[in-house]
Amino acid sequence: MTTNLSTDLRPGTYTIDQDRSTCTLHAAHAFGLKPVTATMAIRAGTVTVGTDPARSSASAQLDAATFRSDDPRRDKDIRGKRFLAVADHPVIAFRSTGCVRAAAGWQVTGVLSVRGTDSEVTLTLDTVEPATTGYRCTASCTLDRVAAGVKAGRGIIARPVHLEFEVYFRS
Repeated sequence: MTTNLSTDLRPGTYTIDQDRSTCTLHAAHAFGLKPVTATMAIRAGTVTVGTDPARSSASAQLDAATFRSDDPRRDKDIRGKRFLAVADHPVIAFRSTGCVRAAAGWQVTGVLSVRGTDSEVTLTLDTVEPATTGYRCTASCTLDRVAAGVKAGRGIIARPVHLEFEVYFRS
């Protein structure tokens, strides 16, 4: 869905509703043969909508310790030292560096920090719509987990990880 940020959102700074917002991860496991879906909570963040939508910005923190899939053993491994190392890196952080209108709609570029490694990502805004107490936004991106700092699991987990965000924010 193409979103008209200049008319659909009021300029201002909004707080992400951590109780309603989530991140869903999709990856391939077992040499790419088995799809894996997991979730992580969004612990905090802000969205600033500029009067010029291109001047808008966002930041968010994912709680790495909340990684959950359908396999508790996998969850423990992913949260452990080889993958997310949540004891040393409890937060996965995102901060935007730009907002542009592309042919496919609005895109937010930014830096994702995982395990102390920064990598550039581009989020595509899929929807932005009014919600009961503010706005609801869905966005998605695909990142290279190795470039993002998660180097373990070669041959076990595919490099591309698709992220989907459902974010509620209010003033």
